[in-house]
Amino acid sequence: MVPPPEEKRQACILQFRELLGPDGQNVDIDTAQRYLIARSWDVPAAINQYTKTLQWRAQNRIDDIPVATPDNGLPALYAIRGYSSLPDQNLEAAPGVAENVLRIATYMGGSGLHKFDRDGCPVYIERLGLHDVKGLAKNCTMEEVLTYHLACNEFLHRIILKEASERAGHKISRESVIFDCTGMGWHQFHMPGLQFLRGILDIDQSYYPETMNNLYLINTPSAFVMVWKIVKAWMDPGLIAKVHILGSDYQPILRDKIGAENLPTFLGGECQCQAPGGCLPNNREHPIPKATEQNPTLEGKVYSDEVVAKAHTTQPDFSKAAEAEYHLANNNSLPSLTAITDA
Repeated sequence: MVPPPEEKRQACILQFRELLGPDGQNVDIDTAQRYLIARSWDVPAAINQYTKTLQWRAQNRIDDIPVATPDNGLPALYAIRGYSSLPDQNLEAAPGVAENVLRIATYMGGSGLHKFDRDGCPVYIERLGLHDVKGLAKNCTMEEVLTYHLACNEFLHRIILKEASERAGHKISRESVIFDCTGMGWHQFHMPGLQFLRGILDIDQSYYPETMNNLYLINTPSAFVMVWKIVKAWMDPGLIAKVHILGSDYQPILRDKIGAENLPTFLGGECQCQAPGGCLPNNREHPIPKATEQNPTLEGKVYSDEVVAKAHTTQPDFSKAAEAEYHLANNNSLPSLTAITDA
């Protein structure tokens, strides 16, 4: 959609904050604008989505999800490269990391955050074409996958985007994503597995709106057309507009938008990270470590209580507003994670 004129944008942001009452002054302009863009600058619809987000966060205790910080010693839940917040590291079977996290990653081709794009947004890369989609669907539950995804989301928003904002000197609230489809085949077009993706999209579009800068799908095979038709139906128009399906002729665009110095060599860049596995470990070549007795299976958690108790976790600024909930307890209730997984 074409954005409205500047005068109308400013009026919508002002109205958004005013209609929220005294608490509206705690909502920064970037947040207000994200919800307004997501709802095509319809102020009542944007307020409805925002207040539902607060209620969902409170009901599901999202602010209580622990994340790795520079000080608390919690290990990262996927590969991290090129950030000052945490040293470069991979997902390991460290004490207290849930067995379910390691099990999910076993069926994934490899994923992680790798530096920044030219807009200052962190870059998330996933070796989509190496996923064992059938194995994931057979051996992991929707709730386990969504719990893991939410923990990764909260880490991104509380830690990495905060670093990105400090680095840029202004608010950064979006990430860029590269899905490498190398190795993708018909065996991955598995509807039970694709339902996991649908669950993730539902959560992200409902409760983390407009947090995508660009999504690049590269090395897409001809068979991808079929799965794209399915997935596209689950996506909001605003997100679809940010998707770039590049096939094999992707290097000029990635080098222009992200920068050769920030791109791994296997994506046509110049970066050669020295951490084990390079810029982004290939889980087929560097398998995820197996869980031990120090990695319990945990329902609705990614870290054990014992490990979290030893860590001092950082809560997001969002929590102040979430605590207030805008007194929505008597409004229409929102689906919990359990309700989403049962849908």
